[in-house]
Amino acid sequence: MTNPASSPALTAQGSIPSNLAAQAASSATDPCDLAEAVMPDLVFGDLNQADEDWVRGHTITCNYCANVLHSLEHVCSALDECADDVCENAAARRPSATLCLGIPEARYGFMKSPVGDVLVAASDQGVVEISYLNHNGRHESLRELEQRGYLVYERQDRIRPVVDQLQEYFAHQRQTFDLPFDLGGITDFTRSVLERTVHIPYGKVQTYGEVASAIGKPKASRAVGNALGRNPVPVIIPCHRVILSSGAMGWYTGGPEIKRALLGIEGVSYAARESAAQASLGIEG
Repeated sequence: MTNPASSPALTAQGSIPSNLAAQAASSATDPCDLAEAVMPDLVFGDLNQADEDWVRGHTITCNYCANVLHSLEHVCSALDECADDVCENAAARRPSATLCLGIPEARYGFMKSPVGDVLVAASDQGVVEISYLNHNGRHESLRELEQRGYLVYERQDRIRPVVDQLQEYFAHQRQTFDLPFDLGGITDFTRSVLERTVHIPYGKVQTYGEVASAIGKPKASRAVGNALGRNPVPVIIPCHRVILSSGAMGWYTGGPEIKRALLGIEGVSYAARESAAQASLGIEG
């Protein structure tokens, strides 16, 4: 092919060549150079019908130019689809801090429950916080999320699936949760404790020692208790199902009354357990 700069058809910078058939008939013009030069104009609809017909006719007889035109049309079509998608979703989508700054986002909201008001937060990865507001205030809960590395903002609609399943649990209509959870900002030991605790079945209990043994650290029952006290997703990760080896309930992040209430929802009565625990210690009721 000839140098495009030497072709008479391409001397006017930025202009669209016309009467292409006549120009291509000139011995000084390479038809392939001419066709390639105007292909963007063809794709964008800037050629008149006669010139468009000449380019398409040329690509029928020239496989090289046919491939170039096909590739260009494919790229332009893909870009158009991307642009359409951006336009359709731009109004409903805010800039993502995760993408822009590498900071995970946590959207939070609130719900009423039989154990009091609850703050619920979720990230793109899953449920990131469930906080009893009678134990932790709103600002303290949000500060803990920020300390774990999340950018927090209120979006009640984004926690709707979590609220729905929690409400079903409190109404005795759900025994398991099919919600992912996000343990970002949690130490490896605490994570191992929580990931084991989530497998304790509804209506059953295990001791701190049993959980410690299950993670391969049988002497770490006290450390297990401390880790469960840092559980950011209670109820879904059921730390209320872990009790003392004596049979007593033990401590709970939301307080003993909430632990008793959650176990009661699951049919675990603690009156008899506590009486037995006191009797074993020689304590009169």
